[in-house]
Amino acid sequence: MKSKDTLYWIWLSDALGAGSSAFRRIISLFDTPFDVFRAEETEIEQVSGLTERAKRALCDKSLERATEILDQCQREGIGILTYDEDAYPRALREIQKPPMVLYYRGNLPDFNRNLCVGVVGTRSMSAYGMRQAYKMSYELASAGALVVSGMAKGIDGVAAAAALKAGGTTVAVLGCGVDVVYPTHHRALSQEIAKNGVILSEYAPGTRPNSYHFPMRNRIISGLSQATVVVEAGMGSGSLITAKEAILQGRDVFALPANVGSKGADGTNGLLRDGAKMVLSTEDILEPYQYTYAESLNLEAFKASKSLTDIDLTHLASLGVIDLSTDPSGERKMSLSPSAPEPKEKKAAKPRATSAKQEKRVEPQKDREEQKPIPQVAVRTPIPEATLATLTPAQKTILEAIPDDGTLSADAIYALELPRADLMAALTMLEIMGLVQKLPGSLYKKA
Repeated sequence: MKSKDTLYWIWLSDALGAGSSAFRRIISLFDTPFDVFRAEETEIEQVSGLTERAKRALCDKSLERATEILDQCQREGIGILTYDEDAYPRALREIQKPPMVLYYRGNLPDFNRNLCVGVVGTRSMSAYGMRQAYKMSYELASAGALVVSGMAKGIDGVAAAAALKAGGTTVAVLGCGVDVVYPTHHRALSQEIAKNGVILSEYAPGTRPNSYHFPMRNRIISGLSQATVVVEAGMGSGSLITAKEAILQGRDVFALPANVGSKGADGTNGLLRDGAKMVLSTEDILEPYQYTYAESLNLEAFKASKSLTDIDLTHLASLGVIDLSTDPSGERKMSLSPSAPEPKEKKAAKPRATSAKQEKRVEPQKDREEQKPIPQVAVRTPIPEATLATLTPAQKTILEAIPDDGTLSADAIYALELPRADLMAALTMLEIMGLVQKLPGSLYKKA
């Protein structure tokens, strides 16, 4: 049943922002977004935990932007799923910061009936990681599980493509609008997912990808999934944020072991050291759920899928997941890290012929000064309040200690009045989230 309050859900989602920690409190006090819209300013002021920006947005009773978003969705065939609808995934309702609205392209599967497995990993995958991600995702989809990923470059793209190849359903959760293809070389993959699965985002259509969006997006990947599988990940991989969110949400986390010291080993082996379940085959993932999801899982089809021995590289290349090229000798070469073609440069206009008299002409001093390039000043984009609200006290302490236009040494950070272990973990997460950058000499600056 479609919600009658769709316009007001869009308004509320836009007012509070993605991943709002105040949403549950707001909706418990006012019942529906329409009730929030009708609330007086004095009532809004009494709600604890609201930022000043959120208060101002909730007191702004204009529906202009919400109407524009709704009209665009209707024009472009973008679906809208709101928190109060029956089709909204029950698993997402259970997490601490559920999305208020999900925009989607494609066909919504029955999230409440089917096993959902998040398959994530590094963007800089190895051939080993690619093969394992492909095999597990192919077998999971053949068994009837929904393969959930972020459609990112690398492991995520391979997982989605393998699920499609198996004839199964895949779910891609984006950190931008569902009408924006990111990365751009996944355009064909995006189109196929929309035909044979669904693309989801809590961000309104037209929203561009932003580094702050992806950590927020990851809680939805893990929130949709009963299990999250990290195939290959180094310590800087964003897939570790997905794993962390899964742990906080009480979901199972699986990790594929890797050779110590090899590329992509630190993250997955670290997860195993810290208690993640080891996955050596797809059976390790399916076994805990085979009775809970007995009606939707097809174990016979799963057994048949295990005969897959070769990865269809041509299929992966056709979807933009990898690059296949042929050198002059006719030998086929493969790149595991495709990149979008650079925009073509415009040809420079031919210089106009000038006379000797014109060539000798000396421009006035004033003109030459005006032609000097103007120095460019880098302006850091403020961290959204919704992102700040998700940070731990240790993470906030570190961010506040690092000067806006300077650096802070690791020793100075570890000298802050908090346990060293908490500071080390917080610093690592800030790097993964793209909020802090490490420089040579163990110095850190705000990204």
